[in-house]
Amino acid sequence: MVTAVVVLAGPVPSALAHGDDPSPGPRVVADGLDNPRQLNWDQEGDALVVAEAGRGGDNCVEDRCGGPSGAVTLIEDPRRDAPTVSRVVEGLFSLAGPGGVFAEGPSGADATDVTGQYAIAGYDPERADLAVPTARGGSLLVAGTEEDGEEYLVPYADLQAAEEELNPDGAQVDSNPYAVLYVDEDDEVSPDGYALVADAGANAVWKVEPDFSTATEDALPEYEITVFASWPTTALPDGSDDPAGPAEFVPTSLAADKDGNVYVGGLGALRPGEASVVKFSADGTELDRWDGFTGVNGVAVDDRHLYVSQLFGPTPPMPPGESPAEEAPEAAGGSPAEEAPASGEAPASGEVPGQVVVLHRHEEDAVRYAIDVPLPAGLATGHHGEVYASVNSVATAEGIPAGPMNPLGAAVGGGAVWELDFSDAYRLEAAEATEE
Repeated sequence: MVTAVVVLAGPVPSALAHGDDPSPGPRVVADGLDNPRQLNWDQEGDALVVAEAGRGGDNCVEDRCGGPSGAVTLIEDPRRDAPTVSRVVEGLFSLAGPGGVFAEGPSGADATDVTGQYAIAGYDPERADLAVPTARGGSLLVAGTEEDGEEYLVPYADLQAAEEELNPDGAQVDSNPYAVLYVDEDDEVSPDGYALVADAGANAVWKVEPDFSTATEDALPEYEITVFASWPTTALPDGSDDPAGPAEFVPTSLAADKDGNVYVGGLGALRPGEASVVKFSADGTELDRWDGFTGVNGVAVDDRHLYVSQLFGPTPPMPPGESPAEEAPEAAGGSPAEEAPASGEAPASGEVPGQVVVLHRHEEDAVRYAIDVPLPAGLATGHHGEVYASVNSVATAEGIPAGPMNPLGAAVGGGAVWELDFSDAYRLEAAEATEE
């Protein structure tokens, strides 16, 4: 058995106070989102780019349904009480479970250096095979609007083909792109910029470099895909996971600091305390590492701090009979037909799992603090100390009602983006692994 992170009450450092005039508790910045995931800033730095993994569709195979419900949403000036929220890209391929929950689709999006253009980590709808999860057609898509107002969506870089050719972890061939980071260097080494893509299926971060000398009026430039970083697999020949070996890294999230260093968060097979965040230089050299997280699904940095989303943290829910009752998330109570709370409602502590952890990234063995955030994913830091998170990230805009079809037990609110409040953050002790 693995002992989960122990929570101790303690004062939060004054350095973690955020915002010019913070009010108690989180602030709802935008709601009505379907499975919101990665957050990024646009090139001007004044609007949040939100990847919505969608809610599936009408084309079903067994209990998974696909359709063009994925999107990219823009939140302009999120510090305002009522920011402008608009979907700037629609019709992206999405695959989801019953009711549109736990969607797979465009989980990552970032603005490029072309006004109104977005790089998206998702699937090629012409190639995705619902019956074969490992043939989802993982791609880096490019979407935007021409000067004449005509919209375009292009499956630009074929990540599935790169995985089939390179297979960095040497295991099952699978491309499941989960986050994207557009890097605009504008230097002699990479004058056109490039994209990094965290591919959870390939257990790698791809580097996609365009060659704009090949671009024409009718076609995007050709590109080259190389491996920026990769991690080994622990899968056995029969496809099972080795419980005695290390958890697979499974990259899910990307962020960069002002010096161009790249931070990669890994899911860690959802084992308590076995997820990590790794810091790389711009050329892919590993510089630092933070271990002991659970189910990392989002990372962000500011000048001093590292912020980490633990999707199910500190301990993920397990099927009945496979985990001690005290490790499962507490049920919300009420009848099985209990409705999901609204997007703007913060659930009572313990009802819905999830944490956002913060630490001083320049200190060795820095103390970690956390706040409870329901099912968080993407994170982004603002210019004035704000921290934004996509919440209820496996739910549709309507949320997930409690009942037998809900593996989380408690009702979950609708997908939303919050500005977080760390005034009530509590201190975390280091995780300790023990066996019984």
